[in-house]
Amino acid sequence: MVDSVYRTRSLGVAAEGLPDQYADGQAARVWQLYIGDTRSRTAEYRSWLLALLRQHRCRSVLDVACGTGVDSIMLLEEGFQVTSVDASDKMLKYALKERWERRKEEPFDRWVIEEANWLTLEKDLEKPGDGFDAVICLGNSFAHLPDFKGDQSDHKLALRNIASMVRPGCPGH
Repeated sequence: MVDSVYRTRSLGVAAEGLPDQYADGQAARVWQLYIGDTRSRTAEYRSWLLALLRQHRCRSVLDVACGTGVDSIMLLEEGFQVTSVDASDKMLKYALKERWERRKEEPFDRWVIEEANWLTLEKDLEKPGDGFDAVICLGNSFAHLPDFKGDQSDHKLALRNIASMVRPGCPGH
């Protein structure tokens, strides 16, 4: 069976324009140990995120810098339509494995996983229609974006790119 949802841009090299801090695969192998048992994530965190998304009637969610897909999986289990992106194919392989193992569940069968980075997000990811209802970038993800030029211009570009993925008229857009 050919996987038509995910395409790799390269083997072991992140999406264009951003060095892959996880290229050696070591962090991805121990990520589950680092973040803990995903089934027992704190009730406060889960209920806060779900309540916020439901309050704003969000259905489609883009998870930027999804890593191994922990937050995406939580949202899929709650019935959201999720697209997950990360610049590291080493991190994404764990999300892909989970999608494959749960492919008979409809939300997981429709789960879109792409290799993309936030500095070239509009080029790396095709925005569905007018955009997503919500974009999340949770955990410590944003802290991993280096300030290449020392003027935070890459951070500002990343935030603009993330905002460009949100459907016009959504709260915060």
